[in-house]
This record gives sequence, structure tokens and C-alpha cells, in this order.
Amino acid sequence: MFECARTFASADTIVIAAPYWDLSFPAALKQYFEQINVVGLTFEYTAEGFPRSLCRAKKLCYITTAGGKVISDEFGFGYVSALAQGFYGISDIQYIKAEELDIIGADVPGILNKAKNEIDRIVSSSE
Repeated sequence: MFECARTFASADTIVIAAPYWDLSFPAALKQYFEQINVVGLTFEYTAEGFPRSLCRAKKLCYITTAGGKVISDEFGFGYVSALAQGFYGISDIQYIKAEELDIIGADVPGILNKAKNEIDRIVSSSE
């Protein structure tokens, strides 16, 4: 029943890739977070009532794409970042976005290549 939470808690690094839809991410990702946010598996509460991580990962990479401009990094990424830091104890959070992909005249291959280069840089610095 809690296989997703156990997998998340035991991961060395977390990579989340989701499109930027309606100022956030798809509802399926929100449902995933609800499935993995399990007391006793991914976090526990301290005697003072604060969440304490039970997760192994110390690094999370959040990758998003958008047809237009990402209006605010607090939408979507802000939620993920707050969960990662507040519940899962992940302090090293990387954010990569490839935006304006649907703008007429956009250099889509260039935008995607820039994002790929950022991913490659993060991966190589982790090795």
C-alpha cells in the first residue's frame, strides 16, 4: 500500500519532471505527494509537533517546461521546495525550467539544449 512512500524515502536523489500547467503542475503530481507524505515512512513528528525527515535523499532536482513564461517560481516549484525542505529534509534543491516553448519564433531546440546543459552540469557535479 505504501510502496511509493518507501521508494521515495529510500532514494539517494529525487528527480521530478513535470510540465507547468495552470500556474503549477498537473494534479497527478499533487496526488503523488499525498501518497508519499506518510507519517512513519517519509517523515515523523517531533515531540514539539514539527515534521522530521525519515528520507535518505539530500538532493532534489525539479525540472519543468512551459509553453509561456513561468509567472512565479513560487507556483509549483515553491510547493515542491517547501515539502522537500520542511518534511523530507532535502536541503540541496535544484530548479531547471525550459519556458516560452510555444512562443512564435522561440528557439525551442536552444531552450531545451540550455535546460539539458543545466541538467548535465548538476549530474556531473554530483559525481
